Amino acid sequence: MLALGVDTSEPLGGIALYDGREVADEFSMDRPLQHAERLFSLIDEALRENGARRADVGMVCINRGPGSFTGLRIGLAGAKGFCQATGASLVGIAGTDGYRARVTDAKRVCVIVASRRDLHYVQFFTGSRSLAPMRLVREAELLEALRSEERTVTLVGSGAPSIGEALLGHPMVRIAPEEANRPSPLAIAKLGWNEEPADRLYEVEPLYVEPLLA
Repeated sequence: MLALGVDTSEPLGGIALYDGREVADEFSMDRPLQHAERLFSLIDEALRENGARRADVGMVCINRGPGSFTGLRIGLAGAKGFCQATGASLVGIAGTDGYRARVTDAKRVCVIVASRRDLHYVQFFTGSRSLAPMRLVREAELLEALRSEERTVTLVGSGAPSIGEALLGHPMVRIAPEEANRPSPLAIAKLGWNEEPADRLYEVEPLYVEPLLA
């Protein structure tokens, strides 16, 4: 069985194939914001390159957010359509969990997903456990919180490089490697591989996070 990972949460979307052993292949879209135009052609391209068919996919693992409102809806609609057509199961994975899984050597992690203007989706982890619910916060508030850190914390996610640059020289702040700060449908597929599929296809919905701003 193959797991198909789908990530359309950010401008540059992509898909991945994973079978728990040998197959771990990732494919990115050529340009940003091609989710609607390229999703299914990219899936078919990946299957051809791995000598597989749509019928070989037993599970679709999708990044359900946070992220672009339109991107999430396109990706989830495509994933549900694929599952309806093939009988594959659908698993939704939080994008912050996907980023957290990419820095296995860090004990304390702040996942930062870029949003719009000066807003970022933020979630702190100790080990694999989240310390608080995901929030959408202003950059100034996040910088203030990170400047007060007294223990080492690793920043990871699409918003991590810019935040890390603003905190350059802070002794307690580390930035994850460049490759870990890009969306990874393969990370989503690997997490979904060990999850129980939803009992009903329509139980998986986008994860939207509203701002809690003064």
